[in-house]
Amino acid sequence: MPFFRFIKCIQILCLLLLAAVPAWGVEPDDDLLPMGLAADHDTAAPRPRSPRPTSKIAENVTVITAEQIAALSAHSLTEVLQTVPGIQLNSTRTPGDFTFFTLQGEEDASGNILLLIDGVSQGNLLQGANDPGLIPVQHIDRIEIIKGSASATWGAALGGVVNVVTKSPQQGKAISGTAAASLGERNTADLLADLSGTSNRFGYYLFGGNLHSDGLRPNNGTNRNNLYGKISYDLPARGNLTLGVSYTEAGRGLTDVPDTTHDNNMDRRYYSFLNFSYPLLQDLKLELSGQDSSLNSQAIFELEPSHYILNESNRGGKARLTWGDNRQGLVLGYDYLQSKITQINTFDPGDPFTVDKERNSWAVLGNGTLTFDKLTILPGIRYDHTGLNENSTNYTLGATYQLTSKTLLRAYAARGFSLPSAVDNSIPQRVWTVQTGFETEAIPYLWLKGTYFYNHIWNIQEDALLKKRNRQGCEIEARTVPLYGVFFSGGYTFTDTRDAETREAIRSVPVHLAKLALNYRNRSAGFLAVVSGNYAWLNSEDYHLAQYKPMIWNLHLTQKLLPNNELSPEIFFSGHNLFNGSQYWDNWYMNTRRWIEGGVRFRF
Repeated sequence: MPFFRFIKCIQILCLLLLAAVPAWGVEPDDDLLPMGLAADHDTAAPRPRSPRPTSKIAENVTVITAEQIAALSAHSLTEVLQTVPGIQLNSTRTPGDFTFFTLQGEEDASGNILLLIDGVSQGNLLQGANDPGLIPVQHIDRIEIIKGSASATWGAALGGVVNVVTKSPQQGKAISGTAAASLGERNTADLLADLSGTSNRFGYYLFGGNLHSDGLRPNNGTNRNNLYGKISYDLPARGNLTLGVSYTEAGRGLTDVPDTTHDNNMDRRYYSFLNFSYPLLQDLKLELSGQDSSLNSQAIFELEPSHYILNESNRGGKARLTWGDNRQGLVLGYDYLQSKITQINTFDPGDPFTVDKERNSWAVLGNGTLTFDKLTILPGIRYDHTGLNENSTNYTLGATYQLTSKTLLRAYAARGFSLPSAVDNSIPQRVWTVQTGFETEAIPYLWLKGTYFYNHIWNIQEDALLKKRNRQGCEIEARTVPLYGVFFSGGYTFTDTRDAETREAIRSVPVHLAKLALNYRNRSAGFLAVVSGNYAWLNSEDYHLAQYKPMIWNLHLTQKLLPNNELSPEIFFSGHNLFNGSQYWDNWYMNTRRWIEGGVRFRF
């Protein structure tokens, strides 16, 4: 059976390459393309390592820019993640809805993916799951995605990292901004505005928005409010201070079974941070940060009547001492976090999901960059005092080799971990991971990136037992050179997950994922079009009554009314699930059928 799956993997790879060929004799576009298929060798690496070009990154990294996000007219982080090779949402319903996602087979629902905004974790302490539907995207500058264990740098990141970097104050202007409004079916409306600028040493960025929908599925309405502010100050001699504050509240319908249950949820999330950066010497920099965050979540379930009230709070800080440049460098760091979590069920005080816990955790780390001509060695180590019964020491050793001016080889091996659910209080999950891959522009008119990954995971709690799994697969991404503004891009991920002892295949882990896009850009006419497709073989358990395998196609159009006028408004249109495909993991969370929306955007 694995052999036939491998053959199917090769067949789909060939189809992707054939789809990527029809581009002729045009220099590559400098912009990163929709779907995060980045070929820009100057893209900065995710922090907290010192910034360096992609030729000095051993991991499989995807970077998505604000321009790409705007081309998708996305409402929340979920819609952007769904376009990234290797990522699959469990459900795609009303914008802003709650959903889990997987990254190369690793489950966000199990706390295995670390999601950060401005360095502040967005996962809940109860089970580690993130809620990307709560996160608007209009205030995001870029999204950096690491596929694979990154615990030696980031901590509890067994399966990868989604690092969101928000926009900074606009340089060179006292005031600039954006205002946008969209309207779609079922009163699905998104209203937002931001202001940004600098004056002398001060800079500011302010954002606010409201997303509302009556629900594109039964009992799936959304009302989400977001406020965000960032203030920066350049110190008189040198250095910088940055203060950021974010507040989100959202009321959402959860389940999708008509006349059966009407589960609902209300969330309030707050976080703030204060960053201090100071260059001690020419090649030596000190960075200090403090952070505070809280989450209040209330969920009401009707099937087995319950009302859960969850309260979480975190306070902590980080310190980084960075020496060197992107060729030779060293980062030393210390992290501290104090956490508290309580959860009660007002219907049943003796509910086993009742929690009242505190945890103090800290970590020390060191990461390096050593370059010898075409070879770069990237070692790292981190010790985490988890505040649980078991601590964690994790390592990484990576390397990149510039084989030719147009071909780069990558490889790394790492040990990682993720924190357990606060309910079961078990020991951390562990992983050994190995990745190897390449990135090349040696094929005329084509950029190509390929990765093989293997993970051995243990301490997986399942039915009061600790299990082991092996996960391996391959991923390939491609894009063509633009021809008269037209270019193709695509990505395919194959994942095979098995019980390490019985070799039985694990269900409910996506086996085949494919992302395709046809892009057209005419800068002189101010027109942009993106047709994107998502294919998923979710391999769901039979009792979920899932539906999948058709390609889900979306269309996004943007037109600047006066292309040569910087202040001209833009109009945009999106058609979602154009051919009414069914692609859902569980029949309680069916995806939306075809729906359309349109809007206008002003920049000044």
